Amino acid sequence: MLKGFFYRLFFSFSFLLLFSLNHIDYVSPAPVGEHPIIAGWKAAGLAGGEIEIEGWSIIDERFTPLSVLQKKARTLQRRLRLQTDFPPYSGEEPAFAFVNLDGHLPDGSHVILTLQSVRQADGTGETHCGLMGFVVPVADLRHYLRRLERALVPLKKDFPFKLAIRGEWQGRLSEDQAGELAEKIFTRMRAEVLSGGPAGASGRWQAHSPYFRPESGLEKGGVNMEFAYWYDPGENTTQLILGTPLIPYIF
Repeated sequence: MLKGFFYRLFFSFSFLLLFSLNHIDYVSPAPVGEHPIIAGWKAAGLAGGEIEIEGWSIIDERFTPLSVLQKKARTLQRRLRLQTDFPPYSGEEPAFAFVNLDGHLPDGSHVILTLQSVRQADGTGETHCGLMGFVVPVADLRHYLRRLERALVPLKKDFPFKLAIRGEWQGRLSEDQAGELAEKIFTRMRAEVLSGGPAGASGRWQAHSPYFRPESGLEKGGVNMEFAYWYDPGENTTQLILGTPLIPYIF
């Protein structure tokens, strides 16, 4: 149900601006060569979980007709080796065109890809590409991200990503337990906590880690990672999420 919600949200036109400042590159390797977000997750004693990868970027500062978007989509599908169960979903109006692909990569990870183009009233326009991936923890997340980046090079050389890893804690996490998990994560990632903390059944921390580049548009040393938890009484589980640079939604 959660994936379905974000699937609909991801393809809504009003969702375009949400991704405009995302950035998920890192500036120095985490210990033992792991991706920093995985190193932090493991440091808290957490295992498993689903990794979510999101990216959205302007690829052309003009309107692109549907026929061209479809050609670009076929190229991306081939470069990603994306296997789809259904034909691409597409449409075109005088001021808007889109193509959506939903499928799986050879490793089994679920990827949703969209190309959208908008024409403004003054004749100017923009074309965007968005990617959303749901990945079972991989042996080398760095390598996985590089493969995605290489596949997207024909559209844009530098394609920004946002990362999050989600998991569950059986039962209700106490404030002390949540604080201990956060401390282990931030210590491993050499992060400075800038705001937040536990607040009963939920909590959220914002921090800065030298392992990640500053968020575009924000001051140097600003927030570039977050950790949050939220108790679900219906399931009697505490949901956990660690993300960079920001967590745009929690649960």
